[in-house]
Amino acid sequence: MAVGGSGGHNGVKSIISALGDPGFARVRVGIGRPAPGRDPADWVLSDFSRAETALVPELVVRAADAVEAIVKDGLTTAMNRFNGKPKG
Repeated sequence: MAVGGSGGHNGVKSIISALGDPGFARVRVGIGRPAPGRDPADWVLSDFSRAETALVPELVVRAADAVEAIVKDGLTTAMNRFNGKPKG
């Protein structure tokens, strides 16, 4: 979860532009890092591997849980609970 800039994400830049303020919470899902020498744009736009595809349902549940925690417990508590890699 984050509050602030776009992190280079054009969709987030567009939302910030439309709102006129970068001060909104967002739930992000990490995509890892490309192999050395691989173009990051190609990495971001590539299809998920089989292993990654298998993780998508779990990631969706975790993201939904994070949104629920933001609403119920507040941003700081939710960030402390969800930021970083899942345990287990």
